[in-house]
Amino acid sequence: MTDLLEFILPVATIDPESEAVRAAEAWLTPYFHGGVVVELSGFGPYGETENAQVFLRGYLSDTPEHRHLLDSVLAALSRQPHADVYGPPQIKHLAEEDWAEAWKRHYHSLRIGQRIVVSPSWEDPLLGPGDVIISLDPGMAFGTGAHPSTRLILRLLEKYLPPRSVMLDVGTGSGILAIAAVKLGASRVIATDIDPEAVRTAEANARLNSVRDSLSLFVDSVPESGKFPLVTANILADVIADLLLHQGLAERVTPEGVLLLSGIIHQRREVVDLALRATGLVIVDVATEGDWLAMAVRREA
Repeated sequence: MTDLLEFILPVATIDPESEAVRAAEAWLTPYFHGGVVVELSGFGPYGETENAQVFLRGYLSDTPEHRHLLDSVLAALSRQPHADVYGPPQIKHLAEEDWAEAWKRHYHSLRIGQRIVVSPSWEDPLLGPGDVIISLDPGMAFGTGAHPSTRLILRLLEKYLPPRSVMLDVGTGSGILAIAAVKLGASRVIATDIDPEAVRTAEANARLNSVRDSLSLFVDSVPESGKFPLVTANILADVIADLLLHQGLAERVTPEGVLLLSGIIHQRREVVDLALRATGLVIVDVATEGDWLAMAVRREA
């Protein structure tokens, strides 16, 4: 059983939507499995706010590589735009079962778009006619629906997924997009991730949702062949640009197909825009939430 490292960053504010908190969330999210949790705590017994503040929490498996990664995060803290309101960070060692219990305090059922409900296995959400439920416990891979980038691309997926189609999901993480696609009507999903742990998590989640037979999972990046009417990539702006410019992501989309991209923070949108122009793709739809955006693109007519 793998033990975990818990990273805790205090922020001197009681506003979880403040610019300092949003900046810290955007900065830290790519480093941690499942993103980061924003928690407001420390209130007194009668609601006193003197000791209340926001904490950001992220989790990683306890390996030498991840300890080195956290060292680099700590070293970069003083260079962040709002470093003056960030308190001293803490790093705690957790047994895996302790980490799972910690997530249960923060992770609850979430409705996304018109029909999608993402829920941990310990909750029984109320469903309406036509709803699809994705049972997804936080695991050692990014993508629980708790982060805006995942919510944004799920909304676009619901809008652009052709019925009975075969979809490609690059950088599948937890497998949430692949699972959602099958439950929304895709006949099959090809899902890839360069992280073997992510692929194992996606497979476990697919089994939890009874869709394993409709998924083909590979430890890989962009496949070298095949064309798909819908391709998804919820990663990061710079990685998306690299996939477009150097790994043939645009070539995996059929001439009339749609590519959904997310994980793009507004400050890095330009690198994606430049890569889209270079590969002959045009933006047909944009969804935004806070500092994050997702887009639907297709080949220029």
